Amino acid sequence: MSELDAFRAEVNRSLAVGDLADVELEVVDDEGRTPVVVALGDERLPVLLRRMESVGGYANVFVKTVAGIRRVAVMDVDGALDVRSADDMSAASDQPSADSTVAVFVEYLSHRRGGVVLPARLATASRNALPARQVEIIAAS
Repeated sequence: MSELDAFRAEVNRSLAVGDLADVELEVVDDEGRTPVVVALGDERLPVLLRRMESVGGYANVFVKTVAGIRRVAVMDVDGALDVRSADDMSAASDQPSADSTVAVFVEYLSHRRGGVVLPARLATASRNALPARQVEIIAAS
């Protein structure tokens, strides 16, 4: 079993019957489900963004870093409560590098209590020229 698969299983167990069983997840989709995505801290940020795109573009994200497990809420800007307090990183010149790791980005988020707004695909990692919808990302814990 890969490290990512083992972490996914650990998160699933914790959500079902473990420490997170009673935790209310912030991100809920239009169907009332709470999408969950996992990532390893050393993965590149575009990999995580593509994974989130595959579940609808927003999710409750759990990240395994050397410092522990971090939880991040990624939601559509239209469904976010107050994006005015978020750092707007939607312009290509303000986006994190496509070479950034998930851990570095999550650490950055921990210092941005209002979250950040960025496109679902980073400009330097975009697979096509179509504009991606924007998402707000906040560090949950």
